[in-house]
Amino acid sequence: MKLNITKESFLEGLQIIQSGLSGRTTLPILYNFLMEAENGNVKLTRTDMEMATIHNLKAEVLENGEITVPLKEFSDILKNLPSDKEIKIETDSDNKLHIKSGKSKFWVIGTPKSEYPIVPEIEKTETFKIKAKTIKEMIENTIFSSSTQETRYVLNGLLWANNQEKFEIVATDGRRLALASSSALDGAKDFKIIVPSKILNEVLKLLNINKPTDEDFINVTVSSNQISFSLKDTTFISRLIEGNFPNYEQVVPNKKNISFKVNTKDLLSSTKRAALCAGDLGGTVKYSLADNNLGISANSSKMDFSDEIKIDYAADAFNTSFNPQYLIDVLKIIGSDNVSFSFTNTSQPVLVEPEGKEQYKYVIMPVRA
Repeated sequence: MKLNITKESFLEGLQIIQSGLSGRTTLPILYNFLMEAENGNVKLTRTDMEMATIHNLKAEVLENGEITVPLKEFSDILKNLPSDKEIKIETDSDNKLHIKSGKSKFWVIGTPKSEYPIVPEIEKTETFKIKAKTIKEMIENTIFSSSTQETRYVLNGLLWANNQEKFEIVATDGRRLALASSSALDGAKDFKIIVPSKILNEVLKLLNINKPTDEDFINVTVSSNQISFSLKDTTFISRLIEGNFPNYEQVVPNKKNISFKVNTKDLLSSTKRAALCAGDLGGTVKYSLADNNLGISANSSKMDFSDEIKIDYAADAFNTSFNPQYLIDVLKIIGSDNVSFSFTNTSQPVLVEPEGKEQYKYVIMPVRA
C-alpha cells in the first residue's frame, strides 16, 4: 500500500469510526481498524463484533493494499502531525505502516487483513430512505429513555414500527417511555424491529458532524437480523435485538382526568434546583397543584427546597412525586415554550406533551413519596 492524503480528511474519518469502539473487548485485534486502499479510495472499517462502521476517504492511491492498524496509536500520531503538509502512508512486507509528514517519520506495527473479523454483507430484505433531519430529531427525542441495564437487553434498543398510517420510534426503560411519530415511510412495508441504541447513538454523532440539510437522506436497509444506515461516505451495520418489546400503546394514558400546562423553561429551572435537594440516587421531587399554583419541593437530611409557578388550575388539590432526572431529560429536549401534563390519578403514569409538537409523547411513572 502506498498513498498520499491530507491530515484533516483522515482525522475526520478516524473520528467517525473511533467513537463506537468498545473498551471492554478481550480480542486485541478489535483495537485495530482495517484500512484498504484501492483506485483513489481508502476504506476504513471498524467492528466490535456487534456493530461495524465503514467510512470511505478520497486519496491519491499509488499502490493498492490493505492492513489493520492500532486505532488509538495511529490517531494520536495524526493529531500531532503538522496541518499544512501532506501525509504519506506506506506499508512494507513486515506489516509495518510507515507515516511521513514533512521531516516527521513514524512507523507502527499492523497485522494482515486476514486476521481482522469479516463484516458480513447485509441482505437487502427491506430498503427505504428517510430525511436525515427527521430521523435525527426523532432519535434525539426518544433515545434517552432507553435502558442501559444489560439484564433488560430488549430495552437496550428502540422499537421502530411502520405501517400504512405512521412511522414510530419508541424507547423505554420500564419506568419512563418516549414516543416519536411521523408519516409512514415511503415505499416501506409494515415492520416492527428493535434497533440497538448503540448504533443509533453513532448515527446521531455522524449527523452532528455532517450537519445535514433538508436535502440529505439516510438510506436504511433491514434484513431478518441486521440493519444498516448509510449517509454519504459512511455506513453503520448492526445486529437487531431479538425479543418482544413492551406493548407501548397500552402504557400511554388515554384518560386525562387532571391536566395543566406550564412554561417549559420555568419548570425545567425549578426542577433542576429541586433535584439539588432531592438527596442521593432515587431521591424524589414533589409537585402540588392547588389554587392556580404548581408547587415544587424537595428535601434531604441536609437540604430543603420549595418553589411555586403560576399556572391555570382551579380543580381539586393534587399531589404527586417524580424522579427529577426523568422530567429534566424530557424538558431539556422538547424545544417548545409550554408543556402539558395529564394524569388519570395519583398512582398512574403522567402523559407529558410538548405544545405544538403532537408527534412527541412522554410517559413517566410517579414515585411513591
